[in-house]
Amino acid sequence: MFDAVVVFVVPADSPAKTLDELVELGRKKEGGLVMGSPGLGSPSHLLGARVMRAAKVPMQPVHYRGGAPMMADVLTGRVDFAVPTVSTSRSFLEEKKLRAVAIDAQQRWAGLPEVPMLTEAGYGKEKVANWFGLAGPAGMPQEIVEKLRSEFTKASREPELQRRLAENGTPIVTSTPEEMQALMAGEAASMNELVKTLGIRQ
Repeated sequence: MFDAVVVFVVPADSPAKTLDELVELGRKKEGGLVMGSPGLGSPSHLLGARVMRAAKVPMQPVHYRGGAPMMADVLTGRVDFAVPTVSTSRSFLEEKKLRAVAIDAQQRWAGLPEVPMLTEAGYGKEKVANWFGLAGPAGMPQEIVEKLRSEFTKASREPELQRRLAENGTPIVTSTPEEMQALMAGEAASMNELVKTLGIRQ
């Protein structure tokens, strides 16, 4: 399984230097904040909505057809913030064209050591699944499951692969099939509740 680390970013000229300042901006701004989203129901959309709901900040998402057009409007300040992956926003952050105010990860990312985690910012409970893993068809023989897991785990220990993925904000996480099944069940229940709360319909 891979975790895709995501960051809350604002335009470089935004008055918000921290997540708390972004929240305060949303409380004072008429109509609240405008968030760029790479798509309705995407992890970025749901995480941004969940955090702002917890902060009691009015928010209007603008859904784009993917990350590229979304990032273009964050860069130009047409939206107040977005929640892209590190791999999508890394070059803009390095060039100081965007500012990161929080990161959703298990630990601070080496590429942005000064940026606090959501947990540190007081929003550790507002989690949304942003991972992808290896799966197979139902009924796959157990010996094949174990063989695939063994080979995946072996490959995940390769230092160069770990380095390259860590640089892009995509750390590797290994688990057992049982742990993965429990994770998927828990995420499904949590996301169903969030989608209903937000009133999202296809």
